[in-house]
Amino acid sequence: MHRTVRTLFTLLALIALGAAAAQGVTIGVLTPLTGGAAGTGQAQRAGFELALEEINAAGGVLGAPLAIVIEDTQANPAVGLAAFEKLMTEDGVEFIAGGFSSGVTLALVESFRTFQPIVMWIGGAVSGIGIDGFDGIEELIGQEDWFFHVHPWDYHNVEAATAFVADTGSQSVALLHEDSAFGGPGSAGAQALIEGAGLTVPLREAFTSTLLGGTGDFRAAIAKAAATDADLLYWIGYDSDVVPLTSQVRELNYNPQYIFGAPPGWPTEFAAAPEAQCVTGLIGFLPNLPTPEAAAFTTAYQAKFGAEPDNYFSALAYANLWAYADAINAAGTTDQGAVIAELEAGTFRSPIGDWSFEPSVVGKHQGFTTDLWLVFQYQDGVREIVWPIEKATAPLVSCR
Repeated sequence: MHRTVRTLFTLLALIALGAAAAQGVTIGVLTPLTGGAAGTGQAQRAGFELALEEINAAGGVLGAPLAIVIEDTQANPAVGLAAFEKLMTEDGVEFIAGGFSSGVTLALVESFRTFQPIVMWIGGAVSGIGIDGFDGIEELIGQEDWFFHVHPWDYHNVEAATAFVADTGSQSVALLHEDSAFGGPGSAGAQALIEGAGLTVPLREAFTSTLLGGTGDFRAAIAKAAATDADLLYWIGYDSDVVPLTSQVRELNYNPQYIFGAPPGWPTEFAAAPEAQCVTGLIGFLPNLPTPEAAAFTTAYQAKFGAEPDNYFSALAYANLWAYADAINAAGTTDQGAVIAELEAGTFRSPIGDWSFEPSVVGKHQGFTTDLWLVFQYQDGVREIVWPIEKATAPLVSCR
């Protein structure tokens, strides 16, 4: 009798598993498809769509086609919160991907804790490491079993940027930053590391990003930076700040030896603008990165979209979805504990190379770190890799 009951339970479990596989797995994606950060959001969508096509061509997830539901956050905390709760309550997804903007991510923290899906998050890099009295995303949810962070934290970004700045031979740095949860902590960390490397920071000045309601007039902050006569201008802001800020640097005849920007993404059309010449920036992927993985991703991306990937968030989104597919397939189930175990143990593919999750300073699950970063420079309309030297496609040139 007991054997019959066990057999019945086993059959029911297999039937349930088969039904789940037949229905397929759906992953919810949050990203800014419209608004001031739409360029980055659209790049994420392209990376997700390319990965989705490849995953389903390779057999899908648990024997059925994988599906994604993409919701537009507009890089707005209130909109992002509503979009996440829709994915939870109406779409019933068990897995969340994507993400952009520390402000949006901070607004989602309590809802993440309430629903507790697996969250494999690309955007939202603000950490409190090195900043007294401030808890960032890493401190707030980095210890949660269900939270996996893909993008480097702010201090990883700043470590890479500081190493580049030091390698330029600059002695002084004027630091401008947008004044939200992204730029404020990031600039504080940057100042500490730059000064720790023996350089001086004669100015750290805030401005309001155009993404967050600013007018786009940065002249007062730029004039203060110019008055310091610092060797290098270092600014932290959003994609929508790139064109007005660099245009106003030229307009005011400010000519530091080097101009270094750290927005999450760079507008595609900016490369052709005269004011782009000699500007340097931090980026996680470029099509001319000299590796087989980069070449394969670029070729597939061109075939699907008719253009090269111009924003590194497309590469991170591609890595994000493939990691989910490989982990769920390895688990053989959508059970949260089993998938978490595979995400913790797995090594995953990406256009940047193989990667995995390891502990960070505070968090349990950190993907890419300082090693992700490249520094490029606009040279005659081309983004040449200029740092690190072993990956460089051209030497760094001065703006003077």
